[in-house]
Amino acid sequence: MISDRPYLQNWRPIYELSSAVVWLSAMNIAHTLSFFSSLPPIGFILTSSFCAAMTITRLAQAIPRWQQHRRLKGKKLTLLKLTRKQCQSLQTKNQEQGVWLGWGFEWQRLHGQRAWDLLRSDNLPAKSEKTMGAGWIHGMEEHEERLYQPLEQIQMHTMVIGVPGSGKTRLFDLLVTQAVLRNEPVIIIDPKGDHDLASHTLRSCELSSNKYRFMKFHPGFPADSIRINLLQNFNRSSELASRISGLMPSSGDNAPFQAFAQKAVDAVVQGYLLCGQRPTLVMIRQGLEGGVTKLLIKALTIVCTRHNTQAPNTAQGKEAKGKSNIEAVARRWIEFYREKVMPESPCTDVEGLISLFEHDRAHYSKMIATLLPALGMLTGGPLARLLSPDPTDIDDLRPCTDTVNLIEQNKVMYFGLDSLSDPMVGKAIGQLLLADLAAVAGDRYNYSSKDSQQDDKPINLFVDEAAEVLCPQLLSLLNKGRGAKFRLYVATQTLADFEAQLGSEAAAQQFIDNCNHLICLRTQNPDTQKFITDKLPPVRYRYFIRNQGISTDANRPMEFTGNLSEQQLEETGDLFPPQLLGELPNLEYVARLGGGRLLKGRIPILCAPKF
Repeated sequence: MISDRPYLQNWRPIYELSSAVVWLSAMNIAHTLSFFSSLPPIGFILTSSFCAAMTITRLAQAIPRWQQHRRLKGKKLTLLKLTRKQCQSLQTKNQEQGVWLGWGFEWQRLHGQRAWDLLRSDNLPAKSEKTMGAGWIHGMEEHEERLYQPLEQIQMHTMVIGVPGSGKTRLFDLLVTQAVLRNEPVIIIDPKGDHDLASHTLRSCELSSNKYRFMKFHPGFPADSIRINLLQNFNRSSELASRISGLMPSSGDNAPFQAFAQKAVDAVVQGYLLCGQRPTLVMIRQGLEGGVTKLLIKALTIVCTRHNTQAPNTAQGKEAKGKSNIEAVARRWIEFYREKVMPESPCTDVEGLISLFEHDRAHYSKMIATLLPALGMLTGGPLARLLSPDPTDIDDLRPCTDTVNLIEQNKVMYFGLDSLSDPMVGKAIGQLLLADLAAVAGDRYNYSSKDSQQDDKPINLFVDEAAEVLCPQLLSLLNKGRGAKFRLYVATQTLADFEAQLGSEAAAQQFIDNCNHLICLRTQNPDTQKFITDKLPPVRYRYFIRNQGISTDANRPMEFTGNLSEQQLEETGDLFPPQLLGELPNLEYVARLGGGRLLKGRIPILCAPKF
């Protein structure tokens, strides 16, 4: 059914302007003739007045259409210098209205109709060689305004999609700056290690009057990086085993090796915990690569002595010389444990170490051969002291911390993973970091009281190029992190990145559907464009069809008949044409927010004022 509302052709030529020029010329002619004609001047005055009135009327009709055509040129990039006063104003607006997303408007059927008409017309503006994209998309609305997203909505996570250079870093800069000004902890995971994003984050801390909140980790610059133990936070020892074994390839043929490696790591971790030591990557590597004999002796000594204080004197007999001495001592301790301790108070933690000690050495070496290279990369060179720090080392002046301390101290942490130089190490560090954050989220969710949960500050987690650090823990943060007050912003280039990592389109869509909000900058992938627009409700667009014809009668060749008809029709179309997502200019986006809002916006380039 065709709507009763009038349909206006938005992009027709501005006939009113031509009419205004004609009436203005007539007014000038009438006014000029009044000086040369012998007729009474009142006639010329009335004629000139009438022409002037028509000129004004036509100009009033022409100017809005002229402005509408002029808006098709698009908007220039906007530089926004953040002063102290502007930061205070932005902080106040955050609390009152929500997160500022730049300038724009809510895209509705009216704007879709205008875009539909322009695409079907012959007046489509030519693209400029100096700028990228179709600037006319943002000109579908007369007046843009500041766009805000309520703070309670951003806890439902946001997906950002855009090709390189479209503005993802600038969007992150805008969102990070506001999170810093809200005095909330911020963690940024940047696989490529973008220096601009790091410097912009530092600038945000300086604008908040506390530049010491900023901390940085980058494998390529170990002297300027903090030291952090990514195995510090866990609730069960099996979590650490899952994290480290997850660094291995997870193909079908590798499943038995991964399962054995997980069991071995779990036994080593339990052994260190039994001895009162917090395991690090270096310690786990030493336990796996160098053998568990020393660790087993220490653990058995503690377990057996706890049961019988005379155990060391009883278990140790004559000690043989050479390399077999340590193994002989370990076997005597095992024998003592099985005879005296195990029947009364068995300890499953130490039994895992005993199983590794008695396992065939050749088979053991083959089964963990895939894990050791991954551990070797994370524990070799400067990374050994960066990822397995010793807090008691007074010679190392670099800060030593963990993710819980970063959150409690309200820090702004930038992790540059340097994946461009070494993608395997970058991916491994990113996955360990996300696993550690997932453990923190689980701890906040499980053990925080209702009163403390209200006092806990939200944690803003930004993950750029998320496909490079994709792991089960990231998915867990997306679908369960809201209860722990985690706010995730996940950026990628196309949906195909997730499909390549997860192995199927269904798994990729499951991952993306955990994000309630989606901000799309320019994307060239047709599947990504279709995925974004297919979830918008379809609308009906109106258009005209003109028919004309001429006919003659053979018996009366001099007589002609003609007809001219105009018909208004409707056709179902997309609320936002998907092909336009590939023509968005830099720093312009289309946002599909939870609840059905569709925004067309543009973001500024933030910069600090020069003093």
